[in-house]
Amino acid sequence: MTKKRINEIYRFLAAASMKRLNDEEKIALIRLLRQMKPVANEIGEAIQDAAQKAMADGVEDLNGFVMKAIKDLAENETDIDVRIMTQDTFDRLVLSNDWCFGQIDELQTEIVRE
Repeated sequence: MTKKRINEIYRFLAAASMKRLNDEEKIALIRLLRQMKPVANEIGEAIQDAAQKAMADGVEDLNGFVMKAIKDLAENETDIDVRIMTQDTFDRLVLSNDWCFGQIDELQTEIVRE
């Protein structure tokens, strides 16, 4: 999975409620988030650095410049296995949060093991 995708999933899950998960499931999710956090921070810092450089250089298309600047980093593959949840655990995570169907469908594809 790319660093960009890890960052997206981390940002989404870091704000999720875990109130309906049992303790073992919460610990598994926390461990996953701990693995993902350095990657998410690396991407966040790269975006911030690129944005500051673009503003200092007077770049008009800030978003386009930033995406080009971090493209290689964002496309690097990681060895983080995010498929940690059973379908039942994921269902309880969904019930703990107020997510739209698109978010649920996309996240389910990434973190539910088959």
